[in-house]
Amino acid sequence: MTNAEWKEYKLGELLTIKYGKNQKAVEDPNGSIPIYGTGGLMGFASHPLYDKPSILIGRKGSIEKVRFVDHPFWTVDTLFYSEINKEIVLPKFLYYCMSLTNFSNYNEGTTIPSLRTETLNRLIYRIPSFKIQEKIVQILSSLDDKIELNNAINRNLAA
Repeated sequence: MTNAEWKEYKLGELLTIKYGKNQKAVEDPNGSIPIYGTGGLMGFASHPLYDKPSILIGRKGSIEKVRFVDHPFWTVDTLFYSEINKEIVLPKFLYYCMSLTNFSNYNEGTTIPSLRTETLNRLIYRIPSFKIQEKIVQILSSLDDKIELNNAINRNLAA
C-alpha cells in the first residue's frame, strides 16, 4: 500500500455526531431495542432512536472506548451516536480506526471526564480506498469472531 492510497479526513467529514436523548419516555421492560449509556446496556426501549450502523462515543463519564452497533438502538444523553458518511468510509472500518484512539487524551471535563463535538470533529483519520477497507474489515472481523467464540467456550467451561 502506498501513501497515495490513503487520504486524511477530519472526523467531522467521516461522520456526524448526534446527541443521545432521555430514555424515560421509551423505556419498556418488554421492549427489544437496547438502550445504551456510557457504561453499556441500561435497559430496553419500545422503539429506536437510530437504526443504522453507528459508532457510539462516550460524552460524559466513561469516554475511553467506542462501541460499534449494527442494530436499532437508543442512546442516553451521556453517549453520542453517529451517522457515518458511507460515501467515504465503511462503518466498521471507521470503528476499528477509532478504537485505536485514546479519547481520554481529549478530555475537557474538570470533575467528570467529558468530550465535546468540536474537539472530536477535528480529529484526523487516514482512510484508504474501499477495497483496502473491505480487506482490513474482513480480517479484523474474523479475529473478533474467533475471540468471541473463545470467550463463549471459556464461559461454558467455567460454568
